[in-house]
Amino acid sequence: MSLFSHVFMCLIPALMLTGCRSYQAAQLDWAQERSDWADTSAANVPMTLAEARQCALILNPEINALRLRLLASRRFARAAGWWDDPALDIDALRILRGGPHPWLGGAGLTFTLPLTGVPGLERQVAQAYSRADALSVIVAERELLAEVERLWNACLTDRRCAAAQNDYKARLLDREPQVSALIAAGELPASEGDRLAQELIKLDLACACCGAETVTRQQALRRLLGLHPSTPIDLAADPVRDDTAMPTETDAQNSASGMLPESELELVRHPRVQEKLARLAAGEAELLAEIRKQYPDISLGPKFGHEEGGGRLGVSLGLSLPLWNRNRKGIATAEGGRDAARLAALNEWRSLVAEWHDARRLLQIAEAKERGIREQQLPAALAAAERTELLFRQGEADVTAALAADEQVYMAQEALIEARRVSGEARVSLYKTLVPPLDPERHTKEY
Repeated sequence: MSLFSHVFMCLIPALMLTGCRSYQAAQLDWAQERSDWADTSAANVPMTLAEARQCALILNPEINALRLRLLASRRFARAAGWWDDPALDIDALRILRGGPHPWLGGAGLTFTLPLTGVPGLERQVAQAYSRADALSVIVAERELLAEVERLWNACLTDRRCAAAQNDYKARLLDREPQVSALIAAGELPASEGDRLAQELIKLDLACACCGAETVTRQQALRRLLGLHPSTPIDLAADPVRDDTAMPTETDAQNSASGMLPESELELVRHPRVQEKLARLAAGEAELLAEIRKQYPDISLGPKFGHEEGGGRLGVSLGLSLPLWNRNRKGIATAEGGRDAARLAALNEWRSLVAEWHDARRLLQIAEAKERGIREQQLPAALAAAERTELLFRQGEADVTAALAADEQVYMAQEALIEARRVSGEARVSLYKTLVPPLDPERHTKEY
């Protein structure tokens, strides 16, 4: 064989060895992982709501899994679209009982020319799926922040309820000596003392700071924030959020997350719909690629042979004949996937429209109820309790009336706390429908 042939035979294995990646194991050090988790969790308490949001965005395991999936999708997009590697064919034959040149040999190098443009379409598909995965991360982050705020408000509600219960319990304990003295003097029946004792027992059993539901909510918040289960929950409440003044729609429109939609069609810009549209675009490109695959690619390359002591040089040309297969299965699969992606985008928009209408109605009802309790029911109960207390001190009202007035104040306070929680959840649901501000240039390109 010639010097060129020897160089060629040595070059191919060298390129294969230097161009291939090597394997590296990804081992886990469980003790180190546990230590890092506990140390990171301890560094994130106490925290405000803004800090809790940042903590969830960094430590939440589901979000990190989606980000890892996005990185894999981007790596796949960068690796897609390459032509097939050339194929090297080598054959050697020996003529049995042959003459002076018993050995026959040949070699050929074949390149596949993708004249149909399938590799470029596959790159477009991978890029579209990568964009969809990026939008899915944005959607998941929005859902995560909304759930963090919902659980945060629930935990603050538990703390407010516990404070109201402790205040009411302190008033009952102040009344207890007076009730006991009136019972001993025969001015009150013994059943009033029993009723007061039962009310105190009820408050102890229904303590909002140590109940099973409270512990469950705190554990759910820990899991959502990605904290270690042993990390104490220490909510550093924002004074602005504890105020009775609630944010308005203008605050939402000026928020960094976007603006509230003014029409149903504006919800098309929502990341949830945009993610489905990106997958629809990928499905369209996939279908086009499968249709192109029914047409054959051309295989072309040089061939070298050695026969009867001399060399021969030629060209090989090959192509598949699309007679009966014609990639029917691939086209049918891609077409079904494209139609499913289109329906998913439409259903996502319809679902978002329903959520937008429901959130607006629920917020109006919740804010009206909260405003009524805060501006009418609670002030009326406090004024009635003050009048009753004044009459009680002047001897014109008995202790049962004072106890009833204290109970009405406590019930109004609990109703206001619950109304604030419901309106907060309704506001979170409405904020989940925020859409990005309209960019005319980008809008023209995408739609």
